[in-house]
Amino acid sequence: MYAEQQLKAFQMVKDLGMGLELKLDYKSTGGEVVSGDEIAEAIKCVMYGAKKVRKRVKEVSENSRLAVMEGGSSFNSYRGLIDDIIRNKAMKEA
Repeated sequence: MYAEQQLKAFQMVKDLGMGLELKLDYKSTGGEVVSGDEIAEAIKCVMYGAKKVRKRVKEVSENSRLAVMEGGSSFNSYRGLIDDIIRNKAMKEA
C-alpha cells in the first residue's frame, strides 16, 4: 500500500493538477519526513491561495457529482449492471 501512495501523490500533483508538491524526491531508505508546518502551509495554500488547484478540484468534484446523478455516466453504468443481473436471474429461474 505504501508504494501506491507515491504514485497517487505524483498523479494528483502532476497528472491531475489537484494537489501541491511538497516533496517528490523520495528516498528508498530512511525516507524524508514532511514537517507539520509544511503540511499546514500547503493546506492553507490550497484553501486560500492556489486558485488553479482549487479551480481544478471544483471541476472534478462537479463532474463526479454529475456522473452519479440520474442520467450520469456512473448512474447509467450501475443501472445497466443491475438490469443485467436481474435479467440473468430471471433467465435462470425460467
